[in-house]
Amino acid sequence: MSQDTSKPIAYLGLKLFAATIVATALVFAWTSSNYKNDNRSQDTWVDDSGRLHVLGMVLGQTVLRGAEIALKSRSDIALYIYPQGHADEGMALEAFFPSIGDHSKVILELEASKATLEQFQQRSTLPHLYPNLVVRMNLHPEDLPAVQRLVVKKLTLIPSIEVKPENLKARFGEASSMNADHEDGTVYYYFSDIGLKATLKEDDATRLLFTNP
Repeated sequence: MSQDTSKPIAYLGLKLFAATIVATALVFAWTSSNYKNDNRSQDTWVDDSGRLHVLGMVLGQTVLRGAEIALKSRSDIALYIYPQGHADEGMALEAFFPSIGDHSKVILELEASKATLEQFQQRSTLPHLYPNLVVRMNLHPEDLPAVQRLVVKKLTLIPSIEVKPENLKARFGEASSMNADHEDGTVYYYFSDIGLKATLKEDDATRLLFTNP
């Protein structure tokens, strides 16, 4: 291929790459008008049944395989056991997306009965204990197809960009409530209309937890 013909192709490739970056950077660029209205083309909104539509998923309806298609990425699935006293105490089945679009991270908690989680636990690998006493167990390969059919219950978005209180207000409106942990400096903002809990802490990644309101 000659140098003259390769230049337009290379330029087109750069334009497509830039367009992808811009599109994925809009993941966090929501406004409070996105949530409850009749415009079904909006990225994030609550439907008439009270289910939240976010990142191309419907919490309480979309299955893991559908979430992977929406996020254009495969997930890392594991069973976690959170210790007593932890905010998420108990067992949880989670799918982790280490980098979507603009390098933001996403964690999906899947809906499964206690009996199902215990069955997965019995067939899983040896537990790995983290310093914070959280236990991770990888699932048996034979259980993975069944997990792909489980429904997404919660979505946590960890943006790749710095998020400040004014950013939350600009995108989600006024928080319905907030509280602060004065010991470690963590501040929690709650947006009850859309089931959002935003966790902000200096020098730490922002976590946006979405659940059905």
